[in-house]
Amino acid sequence: MRNAIEVNGLVVSIDNSGCIGTKEHDLVQVPNEITAYFTARTAILEQLCAGAVPVQLLMANFSGDDVWTEYEQGFKKAFFEMGLEMPPLMGSSETNFQSLQSAVSLTMLGKKQFERNTNHCEFYVVGEPLVGNDVIKNPQKIAQLDELYEGLVSGMIQAIWPTGSKGIGEEIKRFAGENYTADVDLTGSAGPSCAVLAAVKKEHVELFKTNMTAPVRKIVKIQE
Repeated sequence: MRNAIEVNGLVVSIDNSGCIGTKEHDLVQVPNEITAYFTARTAILEQLCAGAVPVQLLMANFSGDDVWTEYEQGFKKAFFEMGLEMPPLMGSSETNFQSLQSAVSLTMLGKKQFERNTNHCEFYVVGEPLVGNDVIKNPQKIAQLDELYEGLVSGMIQAIWPTGSKGIGEEIKRFAGENYTADVDLTGSAGPSCAVLAAVKKEHVELFKTNMTAPVRKIVKIQE
């Protein structure tokens, strides 16, 4: 697992978004549905990384009760993209005080459905590192949730590994090994997992490349 834990047979993942939304003082101005979509997307990718699929959602909403529905619609969009119904959602909103900036946290509980096995696989980076407004401006450079999920379901992809603020280089070390790299920005923040690492069965590599919309780069062993 990357940033998920297993508790009593359930996989727990979480993601947060702060200062991103429709409030005057938000640093990135986007509709709340978009904020929620990318928050859900990241937590879902952490579930898939652990071989699980979400069955329950828990939201902590600090942006006010009036935006609950907008956040919920963004969560639904992420699951709809995968061809799944959104699991039940419960949580709490801060209603005693009005925040100056938007903030939301989403926790997911999931059940194991996939087994990780990276034997006889090649490793790839799908997508590019993006953060802030660049995420909104470059959708074609973002690893697509539905394509990754379909790849896991079919067995073409044997494992995935999200990337984030620490950069792709650090995640490659954890996923493929210390002596591997890729021809992509290794240090810049990948934001809400805009780039995802994938272990692909060798016999399915060409099909994998064809099925991915975002740019694909091979993770290669560093020549000593």
